[in-house]
Order: sequence, then C-alpha cells, then structure tokens
Amino acid sequence: MKARGIGGIVAALFVTACAGPEAAPEPAAEMGVGPKSAETPWVAARAPGGLSLLEAPAELVPPAGAKGAVVPPFAARITKVHVEHGERVDEGAPIADVVMPEVARAAGAFAAAGTRIGAHGKRKAQLEALRKDGLAKLVDIAEVEGTLADASAAQQMALATLKIAGLGPKDVAALVRSGGLVTLKSPVAGVVTELDAAIGASREPTGAPIARIEGGGAARVEARFAQRPPPGARFVFVGPLGPSTALTLLSEAPSTSGRDGTVAAWFKPAERISLPHGTLGKVRVSPDPGGMAVAIPAAAVTLKDGVAVVLSRKTGAPLPVKVLSSSGADALVEGDLRPGDEVAADASRALPTPGGDVD
Repeated sequence: MKARGIGGIVAALFVTACAGPEAAPEPAAEMGVGPKSAETPWVAARAPGGLSLLEAPAELVPPAGAKGAVVPPFAARITKVHVEHGERVDEGAPIADVVMPEVARAAGAFAAAGTRIGAHGKRKAQLEALRKDGLAKLVDIAEVEGTLADASAAQQMALATLKIAGLGPKDVAALVRSGGLVTLKSPVAGVVTELDAAIGASREPTGAPIARIEGGGAARVEARFAQRPPPGARFVFVGPLGPSTALTLLSEAPSTSGRDGTVAAWFKPAERISLPHGTLGKVRVSPDPGGMAVAIPAAAVTLKDGVAVVLSRKTGAPLPVKVLSSSGADALVEGDLRPGDEVAADASRALPTPGGDVD
C-alpha cells in the first residue's frame, strides 16, 4: 500500500513537470463546488498591429459637379441632336436643339411689351410738354403712366420665363424669328453616357433627360456600418484589387437607415483614388494606436456572470474586458491589459465550469 502511494506521487510530479511552466494552473475547486477546469497554455497580449475593428461595404461617390442631365425647362420638341453615345464634351457644348412654344410666347410677349413701353413713353413725353402750356390735363398723364406700368409688368413676367430657360433680352429677336428654337447645352464637361433623343419626339421637363453626362473629379467614400466606429479610430479604403488608401472621416449620419439599420459615413481620401466613380470596396477600421486595445486569441475570452473576461496569469483571476471586435482566431479587447501581459489561451477550459470559482 505504501509503495503504491509513493509511486502515485512520483507519477503526479512527472505529469506536472511534463506540462511545463507555460500551462495555466488548475484553479482549486472547493468541496461541493463545480468540477475543475482543464489545462491551457498562456499567451501574451500583443499590440493590435494590422487587425481591424470593423469592416463596412463602401462605394466611391462622385463630386456633386461630376454629373449632369440635359432636360428642357419647358415642354419641347427635339429637332436636332449634336452628340453621340460615348462622346466627350466640354461644359457648354451643344447637345440638342429643341423648340419650346412657351419660350416663343414669352419672347413675343417681351417684344410686344417693349413696343408698348416705347409708344406710351413717347405719348407721356408729349403730354408733359403740352401740360406746360396748359394744353394737357394731369389725369391724361396719369392714365398713360398706368398703361406704361402694365406694359412693364408684362415684360418682366415674360423675362422671368426667358430666364428660366437660361435666356435673356438679347435672345428675344432670334426666338421670335425661329418660333422658340433653343440649343440645350451640357452643364458639365465629361462623357455622354446616356442619350434618349429621337428627332421629332416631345419631351416634358418632368420626363427622362435627353442626355446624361458624367465627368471626373475627386471621389469621396461612402460606407455603411453595422455600428458606429469608435472615437479615434483610423480608416482605410480597400479597393476590389487590394490597394488601400488612408481616409479622413468627414461626417456620420445622425440616424440609422430604416432600410437595413446601418449607419452611413463619408470620408475624404488622403490622395486621389484612381478608380471609376461607383467602384465598390470596403472601409477597414483600425483602433486608435494610442488607445488601450490589445489583440488576444478569440478563445481567450469567455463569459462569466454575463461579463466578458479573460484569465490573467498575473493575478490568476478572471479579468473583465470589453470586446471591440472579433475576427477569425483573434479578438481586440480593452481592459487592464498591456502588450506582453499573459492570459489563458482558452478561457473556457482554464476557468471552472458553471458553479466553479477561481481562487
């Protein structure tokens, strides 16, 4: 009996020696408490390095002035098209000729009002001269002034219509002669990407554009996050072929999308991204390098009483942490941990099963 007892102690010491100093201790379970935990190696927490907190789908969005649509401001009939699909045009280049009857009427009204203003202006001057000699009454002059005011008002209303069409008094004569022929021009420099202009077709201002033009310009990045990025985080745009560009956060949407619950955010690239507008990629979020985040194996984190914890080698006790992200085999956490501090590689094995306790 005594020999067997000594042999058992030696065997236990041998097993303990073979386990090596890198194995986490088995927390002692008190009488009547849950079963003991299993052994697991220790691992050192490390700086986050290239690990990311979040990734979000993203798109390169063009600047506001990079796209243009050619639409008649009033009902129009297309008489001529000056461009083809894929043609590169300058800002102000002719796109299509249209006839707009409402513009023709406005030009005619402007010209007619101008004629009345001229005639009544002469009549007023004559009456004022006659009144000096006592040959005209004040009421006659007042009547002419009222007529002049009406003509001037009609002219201003006609001019407002012309201005809506991008025209002015200098265009009136040509509009009257042509019956309202107007050349619609490109609002931006770029390439004609859409063209819907059949000769003789009618087009309403609320209808589809006659043409669309897309230009260049520095793109911004729009991303949609499942949760708001943490303060101080760093951002990079990763294109479809892998190249990345540093980003500066411009703003975040104040509310989440009712469609999918995501939060939109917009970024300015540190340098121009040489990819077409509309290119899809992703925004990768990294923790603040000056922050308290460390990287540990994802298995080193477990729940204890509803709180995320790791088993610290320094204290031999569970240490609460905040999980920032978990991707693959690694997790980013914040807590009373620094790079180099050791934790159990598999907390669920190192800590006792429910009902147990760690001394």
